[in-house]
Amino acid sequence: MNLFNNLRTKLIISFALILIVPSISIGLLAYNSAKNAVEYEIIDASNQNINLLNSLVDHTIYPKINDMNVFSETITASLYDEEASPELRTEFAQYARLHPEATSIFVGTEEDGLFIQEPQVAMEPDYDPRVRAWYTDAMQQKGEIIISEPYIAAGTDDMVITVSKAIQDGSGVVAVSVHLNHLQELINSVQIGDEGYAILLDKNQKFISHPTIEGGTEASEPFYEQMYGGDTGEIHYQMDGHAKHMTFVTNEVTGWKIGGTMFSEEIDIAASSIFNTTLIVIGIAVVLGGIVVYFIIGSIIKPIRNLKDTAVTVSQGNLSERIEIKSNDEIGQLGAAFNEMQSNLRTLIQQVDSSADQVAASAEELTASAEETSAATSQVASSIQSVASSAETQTTGLDKNSQSLDELSIGVVRIAESSTNVAELTQNTTMQAEEGNEALQNTINQMNSIQASVSESNTMIQSLSDRSKEISTILDVITGIAEQTNLLALNAAIEAARAGEHGKGFAVVADEVRKLAEQSQDSAKQIFDLIQGIQKDTETSVEKMSLVTSNVNDGMTISHEALAKFGEILSSMRAITPQVQEVSATAEQMAAGVQEVNSTANELALIAKGNSATSEEVAASTEEQLASMEEIASSAKSLTEMAEELKMVISKFRY
Repeated sequence: MNLFNNLRTKLIISFALILIVPSISIGLLAYNSAKNAVEYEIIDASNQNINLLNSLVDHTIYPKINDMNVFSETITASLYDEEASPELRTEFAQYARLHPEATSIFVGTEEDGLFIQEPQVAMEPDYDPRVRAWYTDAMQQKGEIIISEPYIAAGTDDMVITVSKAIQDGSGVVAVSVHLNHLQELINSVQIGDEGYAILLDKNQKFISHPTIEGGTEASEPFYEQMYGGDTGEIHYQMDGHAKHMTFVTNEVTGWKIGGTMFSEEIDIAASSIFNTTLIVIGIAVVLGGIVVYFIIGSIIKPIRNLKDTAVTVSQGNLSERIEIKSNDEIGQLGAAFNEMQSNLRTLIQQVDSSADQVAASAEELTASAEETSAATSQVASSIQSVASSAETQTTGLDKNSQSLDELSIGVVRIAESSTNVAELTQNTTMQAEEGNEALQNTINQMNSIQASVSESNTMIQSLSDRSKEISTILDVITGIAEQTNLLALNAAIEAARAGEHGKGFAVVADEVRKLAEQSQDSAKQIFDLIQGIQKDTETSVEKMSLVTSNVNDGMTISHEALAKFGEILSSMRAITPQVQEVSATAEQMAAGVQEVNSTANELALIAKGNSATSEEVAASTEEQLASMEEIASSAKSLTEMAEELKMVISKFRY
């Protein structure tokens, strides 16, 4: 037998899944939550250590910044001379004693390159502070604190930095060198996690502090470069085959990077105890749950088996056995319901046995009645079929008549529409003819005005031509006078020449008269040419105006003829319009009458179709009734046979 067809197996698997899956899920969630909490605590502790180291860097640098601010304000150029120099050295010496972390404090002057330092150290003879980076940077950024990059001090191998600032009066730069030994020791003493450590790098990616790497060494690994991509962050990387985790911050004052690194597996180790505890709790819960589930499944399976055995007995026809009920839960209620069902089934079979006898007797009587009804229905169906055939013929004729009337109605409607359109066109034509008549009358009036204007223009042009001829005659006279004057001037010139010296004045006058006569002849000639041009243009205008007058007269004749024709058209249109309107009204009345006749014909056709359909439906119903009676007779016979079979089946039950 297949185990999965067994209810016990299914229940065990179901309860096991319900018990184990949530337990494992809850355990994993609890473990992950605990692991995340442990990881957060470890990383938070690392961040706290890094922030503490960042504060230590601030505490190392900020006091020196404040000191340089004070010195840059109090030191003046007067303190550099030989008399005041001891006072400045005394202040520097006192500062060096009070601040052992300061390797030296010094000042460089702008004027003569003087270098004053405490404690005093022998310097090279040509030493010039003005070319040093701590000096030049401070002078370029006056008013700003300059912090140098960490460097190895000569002779001590200590890593130091220089904090410098330009003196306010511009006379030089004051600076202090601070060794980072104490800061390196503090950073190296910090432990991140169990085996982690802290590191400090300058802005140029060189180590200031590292447990195993010497200060000043460049940090060349790729993950160190990631630290310079932001001010704070976390980095995951591999080193010597181990996964590591680093958090870092950037010091705001110096720009140095402070990081704390640890092995990632430390987090897993810290969370492993939580994982083991979770596994133990899950195991205990599963075992205890399994024991409880075992007893629960047993209490469910046993009554179900009893119910199954009794159901098998009932299926074999034995209705006398009953189920013993020992509980009031759902299974006990199922057993009680099964007993009640068995009792009802026993009563039902007894009633069916009794009813089967009655059904067999009634079926025989129904068979006889159905055969008689079937014969009568067959005769009725034949008569109704004849009526339906006649109704169909009548319907066909009415349909054709209705179709003809539809076509006639469409034609009459079209005639009415055409008549209406013709009437509208006639009215529009009459209106347009009247408008054309008025326009033509206006044209004739305008032509009359044009004719009068042309006549006046012709008269004026003719008068102009006559005046031009008179001017030409006058010019001839002027030309003759000019010629005579010219001739007289010539004679006068000849006589003046004969007179010699006494005739020179007269000769001048004669010459001027001659010139005036020549100018008069030239002007007269020009005027003559203009008058001839005007006469030619005038003659052309006279000819054109004669032609225009003729055309205007022809236009007047044609306009009068067109006016007469428009009058005849207008009279005809006024006579046609009432007749067309009467035809349109008659066509509309005819269309209305045809539509009424068509509507009546359609109603008759619908009634005829309804009668035909009703006759066909009655015939079909009669045929269906005949078929139904035949089926009833057949069913009655089958019912008798089924009653006999039912008696045989019921006989198998024991009650």
